[in-house]
Amino acid sequence: MSRYREVPISPEMREGEDMPESKVVLHFFRHDRKENSRPEQDDKDVELTIEGRSNALQMGKLFPSKIETSWAAGSERIRSAHTALNRMAAQTGLLTPRMSYEQASRIVNEELKVGKKVTMLPELGFSYEEKFYETVSERIRQGHFLEFVANESDALALKQQDTTSSTYSRAAANFASLIAREMRAANAWQRVVREHPEKYADQENTMERYLGSHQVILENMYMKVVEKTHGREKLLQFIENMRDEEGKANGFDFHEGYTFTITNGTEGQKLMLEGIRGFENMEVTPELLQEIIDDAIHLDEAIEKSSPHSKE
Repeated sequence: MSRYREVPISPEMREGEDMPESKVVLHFFRHDRKENSRPEQDDKDVELTIEGRSNALQMGKLFPSKIETSWAAGSERIRSAHTALNRMAAQTGLLTPRMSYEQASRIVNEELKVGKKVTMLPELGFSYEEKFYETVSERIRQGHFLEFVANESDALALKQQDTTSSTYSRAAANFASLIAREMRAANAWQRVVREHPEKYADQENTMERYLGSHQVILENMYMKVVEKTHGREKLLQFIENMRDEEGKANGFDFHEGYTFTITNGTEGQKLMLEGIRGFENMEVTPELLQEIIDDAIHLDEAIEKSSPHSKE
């Protein structure tokens, strides 16, 4: 059984039918600055700095959420979930920079009382085997991480018989799997909007997801879409566009990322990826999402076949 979700087929076009448009908007972004870890502290437990928490709240006030129909999520590393929570709930006035993630999540869940408003999703995180991580660390130090992702990471996992590390194809497939889940949620949301056309009009018939993740992981999905939509040359151009003032291309800055918008209406369901770093918006079809997932499946199959323990 695949570790990834099945991509749903877009609903049929309903031209001429009286159907309100509904949206699910997925905001993917990098967390803010984390505290220095203590000796023996698990990386998953490292909090945001107070400045980082404050920055996330300021971002949330600058770009307020549709709080009634929104929720936040991060990886299993709490700095990502805390960034997402502060951005989503900033406008409520419930949170302060002094609050830990545990305090902030408890207050929001207790006070808003509209289901659980923050959670953790493993698809937003990363994992590296020790040997694989040695190369990752070296490429980051050199400022060539995105080149490594696109050109070497899958092949290195195959060479090392590594079935778990977050390579280009696996990280992108995790995001594609998460998006597939939200495509199903968007179909269900459309049914709710059709049955109650006035109920969520003040929210513009829109649900929002605030999804905190990490540098080295966020970029993989965008790069895959660029490569499959525009080709290898444009992928390399995107990497060039990602270089910082020192010429390094390691990934997004704090809070930087991209937005997927899933729209349901008379033409069925459409998925649009916001253009960033000099690129225009790109439509993402269910078939393209499935291709991204299949790349990861094929990588794992290749590793299994090349294993000394394989029966073949």
